[in-house]
Amino acid sequence: MTEMNDRNNTHVNQEFVSPKIVPDKPKRRIRVRTVLVPLFFMLLHTGVMSLVMFVYVLFYTMSVDPATADTIRSNLGDPVFRADFLIEINAQTYVSLFSMLLLIPIYLFYVYWRKRNDIQVLDLMRLSPAQIINAFMIIIGAMGLTQLWMAFLMQLDSSSALGVEFKKYTELMKYFKPSEGWMFAVEIVATVILVPIGEELLFRGIIQDELRRALPPVFAVIATSLLFAIFHGNLIQGSYVFFVGLALSIVYYLTGNFLVPVGMHIIFNVIGSGAFSKLFGLSKQGETVLIYILYAAIPLMIFGFGRLYRLRGKLPAEGGS
Repeated sequence: MTEMNDRNNTHVNQEFVSPKIVPDKPKRRIRVRTVLVPLFFMLLHTGVMSLVMFVYVLFYTMSVDPATADTIRSNLGDPVFRADFLIEINAQTYVSLFSMLLLIPIYLFYVYWRKRNDIQVLDLMRLSPAQIINAFMIIIGAMGLTQLWMAFLMQLDSSSALGVEFKKYTELMKYFKPSEGWMFAVEIVATVILVPIGEELLFRGIIQDELRRALPPVFAVIATSLLFAIFHGNLIQGSYVFFVGLALSIVYYLTGNFLVPVGMHIIFNVIGSGAFSKLFGLSKQGETVLIYILYAAIPLMIFGFGRLYRLRGKLPAEGGS
């Protein structure tokens, strides 16, 4: 009888013991929208920039005398003439400016619309000073990696396929130097501020959010970075942009705050565009010192990733609703 009572008591106690609550893992599933949403927004981004470029060139040709306009129209098919012409009229800066002014509100509206449907696209977790400092070290180190990659490309045989592409790229980059006066201010607004915001809304915001709902984090990060690199079009630029995109996507995953990759992208553009050197009046020697600082930051980048990974334990599970 005593044994039976013990079993009954045990059974009763088990009924009143609260079961351990284990949070559900985010359910990942590849759906049609996993492909269509990134594709749609990348095409939208490209289409808007192409349309703005067309309108900008059209208005420019309408503002000059008929003879000059005819010369422009008849020679636009020549790649060399077209490149020189677009650089001369600051097309890249103005097209970036007006395109971002159109695209950023569209992206924000999409984010707002998804949130209205109880789906959080942009993560904005609280940040600690340590996370911000480590993110800064990571982007500086990532830029050091891009410099190492460019140094490697410089050693290639100029007659090889990659060597030919690198030569074309370096020749083109000679034309892209910071402007003077008010035009420099326009470049800062467009290239250093608006472009990072627009591209981060597209890639780390919309695209990475869509992919992380369908793929494990590592694949979502790599896929987003590859799309970011391919999106830049040029083979050489895309190759080094991949390193930076990877850093941005990983840091976003580890910090859970969209503003962090935006800030990192701004730092990358302000240094990479030459605006930093111009703002601080760096000489050739000063720019060389800057490159060595970027090299020296590579070990700090590795440390930064490790530190952010350890800090990530304070963040909720990946995946969103």
